[in-house]
Amino acid sequence: MEEYLLARVRQNGWALEFVPDELRTEQMCIAAVQQNGLAIEFVPTEFKTEQLYTVAVQQNGWALEFVPNELKTEQLCLSAVQQDGRVLQFVPAKLKTEQIYLAAVQQNGWALEFVPDELKTREFLRDCYRVNNACLEYIPENLHEFVTQPVGQRTKAAIREDNDN
Repeated sequence: MEEYLLARVRQNGWALEFVPDELRTEQMCIAAVQQNGLAIEFVPTEFKTEQLYTVAVQQNGWALEFVPNELKTEQLCLSAVQQDGRVLQFVPAKLKTEQIYLAAVQQNGWALEFVPDELKTREFLRDCYRVNNACLEYIPENLHEFVTQPVGQRTKAAIREDNDN
């Protein structure tokens, strides 16, 4: 029976959800998470390790939701947002750095919506636009010319405005 269940979770990690708790082995849980990182949700506590959480997040960035905050590192969070910027919501505030925000926006321009206003400097917004122009929707309209035009092609009025700020 164990070999049959192991074969099933190797094909589909989600199958771990339907394996009775008393039949879940460490090997089975590892196989499930390697196949689908989100299967970490169904791994018994005694088999959850920092290494298994890392495997889960590397396989699927959304697995970050199931990683305890005390085990989240900047590198783990960066790996997650590079896969899908929307997982920014699961990054603890103390780990939300400019690098994390920029990586999230690079992967998904709409992640700019979740960047705090105090970090949205003109330069940061320009960097965001350069890595993913889909974020333009979340950049104030009065800064569109600043972020979209190469420095050498900006109008004299825009350059004067830059110097005034």
